[in-house]
Amino acid sequence: MGKLSAAILGSIIGAFVAVAAIVFWFGWGLPAQGQVAHIDPTRADYVDLLLTVATIFLGAVGLAVTVGALVIGLVALKTLREIKDEAASEAKTAAATKITETMEADLDPKVDKKVREILPLGLQVVLADDEHRDEILKALVRTGALDAAVGRVIERINAGGPVMDPQDVVEGGDQD
Repeated sequence: MGKLSAAILGSIIGAFVAVAAIVFWFGWGLPAQGQVAHIDPTRADYVDLLLTVATIFLGAVGLAVTVGALVIGLVALKTLREIKDEAASEAKTAAATKITETMEADLDPKVDKKVREILPLGLQVVLADDEHRDEILKALVRTGALDAAVGRVIERINAGGPVMDPQDVVEGGDQD
């Protein structure tokens, strides 16, 4: 606020200095010199000059106020935009946190309970149907999930004895 007051006071003093310089430059302040080529200025000339300077001064003050208002408006707009963005971000984070908490507290236990109740019976019904069983086995064969199991069965059928699986070997134990 001190810089603004200093600027306004400096502009007022500068305006008075400018008026005094114009009066001195044109010789209006010294009527006793007796210049014959110029008519001595009248009171109306001084009034016109002062009104002109006052108009220029008021215009400058109005321009300064307008520019200041524009700057303040732009700063306020930027600040409001930042506040809006920050509030939106915080709201999204809070909503995501609340949704996660609600799902973990309410939805997950209920869904798990229902799945555990219904899934075994549903799997038995689906597996009992020949059409679905064939589709499941075909899908397992296509993906290669049954390769190891089928290999062990074929080895057992061909060898006629226990299958020697490296995972079944117990170190230091008897393998009969």
